[in-house]
Amino acid sequence: EKLYITDPQSGEKQSVEVFIATLGCSQYTYCQAVYSQKKADFLLALANALTYFGGVPQAIVPDNLKSAVTKPDRYEPDLNESIEDFASHYNTCIFPARSRKPKDKALVERTVGILYTRIYVPINEQSFSSLSQLNEAIRQRLEIHNQMSFQSKDDSRKSLFEELERSVLK
Repeated sequence: EKLYITDPQSGEKQSVEVFIATLGCSQYTYCQAVYSQKKADFLLALANALTYFGGVPQAIVPDNLKSAVTKPDRYEPDLNESIEDFASHYNTCIFPARSRKPKDKALVERTVGILYTRIYVPINEQSFSSLSQLNEAIRQRLEIHNQMSFQSKDDSRKSLFEELERSVLK
């Protein structure tokens, strides 16, 4: 299912896409609604994720979206110029996940399921008249998610991030 922005005058609903980024060690997560999966929205959300994390990982593994990849290939997909410029600007590497290989992005796939119950379900019945209003609701639930202890540990994503990952980001 989708999240929507509702025009307050007409009541017309516009569906939005959800961008999720997860760091590998701590599973510290960023989530944002965007209008589309187009290049501009994708790069904006990716830049916002890096700002949220307060640094840049050595490598980024995006989905094999048209926003990032011009020619899919199992081992060496061609990146579009915009994502190459983004990687150069942030001094990182981009390694798109292979098409139809969920193991390449298993951590994010699992996070999507968790965020569905922790963010999507609680806010789905609410009405939002702007993308910023929707993202504020997402951000509030995201903070709760990142600060919750893991089921089998006393640590949270936030505490592991602070302890193990923040210092290795560029």
